Amino acid sequence: MKKIVKLLGLMAAFVVLAVIANPQSAQAAHGDYRVKTLKTYQIKTNSGSDVAFHATPKTKATLWVNQQSVNAKKIKPAVFHKKGIKISKYKTTTWFVQKKVRIYHHLKSANYYYVNNRYGSIAGYIRTNALKRGFSPYGYQITSIKWYGKYDSFHVKDSYKSKNVYMWNYKHTKKVANLKHYPGANYVKTANIVMRHNGKNSNYVYLDGSPDGTSKSIHGYVPAAAITEGSNPDHTGMNYVPIDQFVNNTDFSKYIQTGKNQKLAREIVKLFPNSQPDLGLSKIAVYNYDHFDDSMSGESDPTSTKGYTEIKAFPTIQKWLYAHRKASNATKITGIKKLLDKEGYTASKRASLSGYKIGIQIVNNISFNYPEHDMFGRKNSYTFILGKVDN
Repeated sequence: MKKIVKLLGLMAAFVVLAVIANPQSAQAAHGDYRVKTLKTYQIKTNSGSDVAFHATPKTKATLWVNQQSVNAKKIKPAVFHKKGIKISKYKTTTWFVQKKVRIYHHLKSANYYYVNNRYGSIAGYIRTNALKRGFSPYGYQITSIKWYGKYDSFHVKDSYKSKNVYMWNYKHTKKVANLKHYPGANYVKTANIVMRHNGKNSNYVYLDGSPDGTSKSIHGYVPAAAITEGSNPDHTGMNYVPIDQFVNNTDFSKYIQTGKNQKLAREIVKLFPNSQPDLGLSKIAVYNYDHFDDSMSGESDPTSTKGYTEIKAFPTIQKWLYAHRKASNATKITGIKKLLDKEGYTASKRASLSGYKIGIQIVNNISFNYPEHDMFGRKNSYTFILGKVDN
């Protein structure tokens, strides 16, 4: 018996010596933070109000940033308590709780929430006593979101076009643009928003769209009262307007006559003095007759020609224009006249045409930087046709 006791004593001594000799290995064996889930929170409201929390007044708590550990059962010491933020500096932030957990380390333990901000840029663990329920009473807080899943057009109301209409960034901390400077733009609505500020609720819409039709989109919150649904009939300042965004023939003809990139289109229309531009026939021109490889409309599906007869297209002229896209407008018009003469459409015949409309879309080597619609570099569309309205 004494031998057994002596042997056990020697073994214990070896263990103590091993720990002294290599304390890091012993710490590694038991150093992980163990995580036990106490409650998982489910978001049941569109704004997240049921899981919304904010910092308690005068708290000194730290949120330990762990972006990927919401379902963790263990957290390495090299990760936990290494990167933190003082939430007292984020008083305008509403935190959304995903889980309530208890974290154990050695002989200590405490309750934490795993939270994230609305934008998902910050997530991690914070002591439960550092937060209280509800949206932050500071800053701009989204209290309601209704997503808008359609691709309808919206624009600034006529009554607001001379007023400052600011578009705000995603956090409502910075002005993205003043829409007064982009009166001709169309936008897509993503959501209807109710936002609380200083105890008062205001209605916003979240909009996205190119301010001139060719450059990168701008997007952000805009006061709902300043916005109306429908295609914008005002094309002031637009480099390009898609054929489907015109309201009627009057609107379309005004764009041809005033658009800053429509000089060549105006010159072509003058070649047919008795044939006025027609929006319906122009859609047929774009979708049925502009399938050249270099056309920005080349992959469009054909549309019905119902309502029009005696349609005459000019594919030879189109092909020549694509081959001479970099030529001056004067060179292009001279070339068009020569090719029209060859096809029998001399100046006298064009002047004698009666009852014909002209369908036209001219995108004359315009520069695009519109990544949201996969449009980069210079784009072209050279198409015009004649046709009669079928009465």
